Amino acid sequence: MLSDYDLATIDCLVKGERWVYVAFLCQQSVERQLKGMYLYYNNAEAPKTHNVNFLFLKIVNSEKLSAHPEIERFNEGRAACEDFLIDLMFYFISDYPFSYKNIMNRFVNKDNALALLEKTKETLVWLRSFQPDIEVPQA
Repeated sequence: MLSDYDLATIDCLVKGERWVYVAFLCQQSVERQLKGMYLYYNNAEAPKTHNVNFLFLKIVNSEKLSAHPEIERFNEGRAACEDFLIDLMFYFISDYPFSYKNIMNRFVNKDNALALLEKTKETLVWLRSFQPDIEVPQA
Protein backbone atom coordinates (compact mmCIF):
# COMPACT_ATOMS: atom_id res chain seq x y z
CA MET A 1 0.00 0.00 0.00
CA LEU A 2 2.78 2.44 0.93
CA SER A 3 4.76 1.47 -2.13
CA ASP A 4 1.75 2.33 -4.31
CA TYR A 5 1.38 5.64 -2.48
CA ASP A 6 5.01 6.43 -3.33
CA LEU A 7 4.39 5.60 -6.99
CA ALA A 8 1.38 7.94 -7.09
CA THR A 9 3.51 10.67 -5.51
CA ILE A 10 6.16 10.11 -8.17
CA ASP A 11 3.59 11.04 -10.81
CA CYS A 12 3.25 14.46 -9.15
CA LEU A 13 7.01 14.86 -8.99
CA VAL A 14 7.38 13.98 -12.68
CA LYS A 15 4.87 16.71 -13.55
CA GLY A 16 6.89 19.14 -11.43
CA GLU A 17 10.19 17.92 -12.94
CA ARG A 18 11.68 17.16 -9.50
CA TRP A 19 14.03 14.49 -10.81
CA VAL A 20 16.19 13.93 -7.71
CA TYR A 21 13.06 13.21 -5.70
CA VAL A 22 11.63 10.96 -8.40
CA ALA A 23 14.77 8.83 -8.02
CA PHE A 24 14.60 8.97 -4.22
CA LEU A 25 10.96 7.85 -4.14
CA CYS A 26 11.74 5.03 -6.56
CA GLN A 27 14.18 3.74 -3.96
CA GLN A 28 11.64 4.26 -1.18
CA SER A 29 8.90 2.48 -3.09
CA VAL A 30 11.05 -0.59 -3.61
CA GLU A 31 12.22 -0.46 0.01
CA ARG A 32 8.64 -0.45 1.27
CA GLN A 33 7.71 -3.31 -1.04
CA LEU A 34 10.63 -5.36 0.26
CA LYS A 35 9.72 -4.60 3.86
CA GLY A 36 6.22 -5.88 3.23
CA MET A 37 7.62 -9.01 1.63
CA TYR A 38 10.05 -9.40 4.50
CA LEU A 39 7.10 -9.46 6.91
CA TYR A 40 5.31 -12.05 4.80
CA TYR A 41 8.30 -14.33 4.22
CA ASN A 42 9.94 -14.04 7.65
CA ASN A 43 6.88 -13.60 9.92
CA ALA A 44 8.62 -10.67 11.59
CA GLU A 45 8.85 -6.92 11.21
CA ALA A 46 11.58 -5.82 8.84
CA PRO A 47 14.69 -4.34 10.40
CA LYS A 48 15.05 -0.57 10.39
CA THR A 49 17.27 -0.20 7.38
CA HIS A 50 17.25 1.49 4.00
CA ASN A 51 19.51 -1.18 2.55
CA VAL A 52 17.31 -2.79 -0.09
CA ASN A 53 20.00 -5.36 -0.90
CA PHE A 54 20.05 -6.55 2.71
CA LEU A 55 16.25 -6.83 2.79
CA PHE A 56 16.18 -8.72 -0.49
CA LEU A 57 18.78 -11.23 0.72
CA LYS A 58 16.79 -11.84 3.91
CA ILE A 59 13.76 -12.63 1.74
CA VAL A 60 15.82 -14.80 -0.59
CA ASN A 61 17.12 -16.82 2.36
CA SER A 62 13.71 -17.43 3.91
CA GLU A 63 12.36 -20.97 4.03
CA LYS A 64 8.96 -19.73 2.93
CA LEU A 65 10.32 -18.35 -0.34
CA SER A 66 12.28 -21.51 -1.07
CA ALA A 67 8.95 -23.38 -0.93
CA HIS A 68 7.25 -20.94 -3.31
CA PRO A 69 5.72 -22.76 -6.31
CA GLU A 70 7.49 -20.38 -8.72
CA ILE A 71 10.91 -20.45 -7.09
CA GLU A 72 12.55 -21.33 -10.43
CA ARG A 73 11.12 -18.17 -12.03
CA PHE A 74 12.29 -16.21 -9.00
CA ASN A 75 15.80 -17.60 -9.33
CA GLU A 76 15.85 -16.76 -13.04
CA GLY A 77 15.18 -13.07 -12.29
CA ARG A 78 17.13 -12.83 -9.08
CA ALA A 79 20.46 -11.62 -10.51
CA ALA A 80 18.81 -8.86 -12.54
CA CYS A 81 16.87 -7.74 -9.47
CA GLU A 82 20.01 -7.72 -7.32
CA ASP A 83 21.86 -5.64 -9.92
CA PHE A 84 19.02 -3.13 -10.00
CA LEU A 85 18.87 -2.94 -6.19
CA ILE A 86 22.58 -2.16 -6.06
CA ASP A 87 22.08 0.69 -8.54
CA LEU A 88 18.98 1.88 -6.71
CA MET A 89 20.86 2.31 -3.41
CA PHE A 90 22.70 5.25 -4.97
CA TYR A 91 19.46 7.23 -5.01
CA PHE A 92 18.70 6.99 -1.31
CA ILE A 93 19.06 10.51 0.06
CA SER A 94 20.24 10.50 3.62
CA ASP A 95 18.92 13.17 5.91
CA TYR A 96 21.91 12.81 8.18
CA PRO A 97 24.01 15.92 8.85
CA PHE A 98 26.24 17.06 6.02
CA SER A 99 24.44 15.08 3.33
CA TYR A 100 23.67 18.42 1.67
CA LYS A 101 27.33 18.60 0.69
CA ASN A 102 26.83 15.63 -1.63
CA ILE A 103 23.58 16.71 -3.27
CA MET A 104 25.28 17.63 -6.54
CA ASN A 105 26.82 14.15 -6.71
CA ARG A 106 23.27 12.84 -6.71
CA PHE A 107 21.99 15.09 -9.48
CA VAL A 108 19.53 13.22 -11.64
CA ASN A 109 18.32 14.43 -15.01
CA LYS A 110 14.98 13.74 -16.64
CA ASP A 111 16.17 10.81 -18.75
CA ASN A 112 17.83 9.09 -15.79
CA ALA A 113 14.80 9.63 -13.56
CA LEU A 114 12.30 8.33 -16.11
CA ALA A 115 14.45 5.29 -16.90
CA LEU A 116 14.78 4.58 -13.18
CA LEU A 117 11.02 4.93 -12.76
CA GLU A 118 10.33 2.42 -15.53
CA LYS A 119 12.80 -0.07 -14.08
CA THR A 120 11.28 0.48 -10.63
CA LYS A 121 7.81 -0.30 -11.94
CA GLU A 122 9.06 -3.45 -13.68
CA THR A 123 10.85 -4.59 -10.52
CA LEU A 124 7.79 -3.97 -8.36
CA VAL A 125 5.60 -6.00 -10.70
CA TRP A 126 8.13 -8.83 -10.60
CA LEU A 127 8.49 -8.72 -6.80
CA ARG A 128 4.73 -8.58 -6.28
CA SER A 129 4.27 -11.67 -8.38
CA PHE A 130 5.84 -13.64 -5.52
CA GLN A 131 3.50 -12.50 -2.80
CA PRO A 132 -0.14 -13.27 -2.19
CA ASP A 133 -2.80 -10.78 -3.13
CA ILE A 134 -3.90 -8.83 -0.11
CA GLU A 135 -6.99 -6.83 0.48
CA VAL A 136 -6.11 -3.26 1.38
CA PRO A 137 -8.56 -1.43 3.63
CA GLN A 138 -10.07 1.67 2.06
CA ALA A 139 -9.71 4.96 3.90
